[in-house]
Amino acid sequence: MNGTDEIFATGENSQLEGALFSAGPHQTDAVDDAVSALRAGRPVVLVDDTGQHSCGELVFAASLATTSLVSFAVRHTSGLLQVALARHDADRLELPPISRDRSTPNTPEYGVAVDTAESTGTGISAADRARTIALLGDPTTTAQQFARPGHVLTYRAHDAGVLGRLDAGEAALDLVRLAGAGTGAARACLVSDADTTTIQRLPEARAWAHRHDLPAVTASAVLAHRLARGDRRASAFQLTIRGRTFDVVRWRDGPAEITALALGGDVTTEPPIIHDECLQCLFDPDACRCRAELAASLHSIADRGHGLVLYRHRIALPDTTTGSPLAERLVP
Repeated sequence: MNGTDEIFATGENSQLEGALFSAGPHQTDAVDDAVSALRAGRPVVLVDDTGQHSCGELVFAASLATTSLVSFAVRHTSGLLQVALARHDADRLELPPISRDRSTPNTPEYGVAVDTAESTGTGISAADRARTIALLGDPTTTAQQFARPGHVLTYRAHDAGVLGRLDAGEAALDLVRLAGAGTGAARACLVSDADTTTIQRLPEARAWAHRHDLPAVTASAVLAHRLARGDRRASAFQLTIRGRTFDVVRWRDGPAEITALALGGDVTTEPPIIHDECLQCLFDPDACRCRAELAASLHSIADRGHGLVLYRHRIALPDTTTGSPLAERLVP
């Protein structure tokens, strides 16, 4: 059996003791603090620690937007305010994606920018944008209440949140939904105090949050929180890779379905490796490197002794085959 095939062998079933995805205390506290602040109408600092840039963002519940809150955001961020909405809410409000190019799967999907149709000003003032943002976060708002184009950008988040796509937009929306504070998350990138031509990274964002007495939380902590509180009553077994025993759980939460492979103690201390189910790899493996990349990721974790891989099944993903060579051959 070669190294790649070894990973796809079936291990013996086992009963996992405890919570495989229990978030560490520091992560649980960070998420809980952020949720409490958002529920009270306060902003929080969110850091996307899952990519190469680790950008810091100011986030607040869109439904609770006020002129002073928007003014604070404009003063400390790039000023480009956007509201993250689940795709089904964006569709309900007739906010289609700016680009329909799906040749690059899992890229951020931005919707059209809007103003409130009732605005008597230009739409760019803090007061005008606060009204627009609040409408976007209100589940009773209708599409007819907006003028297009406008000054508030929209972000079409995966309906399953960070379980469908691990990005700051989805993490922001998950936090607002956990807070029960509406259906939209207002967000903007924090500008560095040291160099105003750049945005804040993880260390500076944490320090800035502390100076302003705001909770700070990472996208990976939001993911750990959702994994720790989701429905894990799916199949569980163990799998040996390179002499290391991984705990494997098939896990579901609404439309999302994930197989998680964990090795070591607290696997939430660093961002997980995300691997999306690939239909091209299934039907035409010679034309795709997905299988080899997954094998390399698991081998790397086995060699260092700890880590987490999340394998997201097709049911949790948007249509990403459109435009692929395989789709062109399969679809007449």
